[in-house]
Amino acid sequence: MAFGSILESAENSEVAPIVVLPETEAVAVKTALSPVAWTLHGNRNRAFVLISGAGRLSMEGKAVQLESPCVLWLPTGNSATLTLEAGARGASLAASELAIGRAVPSGPIGGQVKDALFHPVLGVKVEPAVAQDLCRSIEAVGEELRYDRPGGQDAARYHLVLVLIALWRTSSPEAPEPQSAPRAIVRNFLHLVELHARDHWRIEDYARFLSISRGRLGSAVKRVTGRSALALINTRLVAEAEVLLGGTNLQASEVAEALGFRDAAYFSRFFKRETGVTPGRKRREAVLRKSRRAQSFAAWP
Repeated sequence: MAFGSILESAENSEVAPIVVLPETEAVAVKTALSPVAWTLHGNRNRAFVLISGAGRLSMEGKAVQLESPCVLWLPTGNSATLTLEAGARGASLAASELAIGRAVPSGPIGGQVKDALFHPVLGVKVEPAVAQDLCRSIEAVGEELRYDRPGGQDAARYHLVLVLIALWRTSSPEAPEPQSAPRAIVRNFLHLVELHARDHWRIEDYARFLSISRGRLGSAVKRVTGRSALALINTRLVAEAEVLLGGTNLQASEVAEALGFRDAAYFSRFFKRETGVTPGRKRREAVLRKSRRAQSFAAWP
């Protein structure tokens, strides 16, 4: 999901409850008597698990042969073509940056999982039982989202957590080749912001992970977006705060905690500095708009 799209969804969040796993699809895969091909545009994170059969991934001019049982993980920004031969079976997952960010577990293990998910995994072989478990977890995500049962969004998120941990456990992430182009730097930076904004990484942390200097990161972000790196990080946190304040019953202190702020008072000052209003006022405005909307609907014949 593009950074701008996340901001747009946050602005419109007051008309509907928060969606735990936005832009997430999970399905079983079973080819028939002929090969099946997917064009992956790189606008979402993609995972494929093969429990039988074979295929081929074409990415950046090179081809990778896939032999079951294996797993494939492509973070956002990686476009490719995937072809599965006739008779191949497995499961497919597509999830936005926001969905992955909400599913990554907390604590020390979360940082390791986040870092692993930043790198592509190109057909790593796994044990048959591991591939079967991954397929079941992916299919469970799809079932919970498809049937819209009570608590389905949260149940789907828990199954997605199992998928992400399994990918982290069983794969050896392939380190990306160094990219110095400003747009590539900014794309990777925004991907990291999606994963680590709640961890309150410093600019130095992002630069270190990208293997560039803080100055290089700042100049690239400024050149491509016209804004500073810190401004984009703050915008991401504000967008998430507005979603929680406008679409949930969480108090301002609970929103602060959910976003990684240790001090609720500091969160209030931060939010007011960035938006011009306090979290409490933002919540009251959202409640008032919902009340007016409900009254207008009640007046219909």
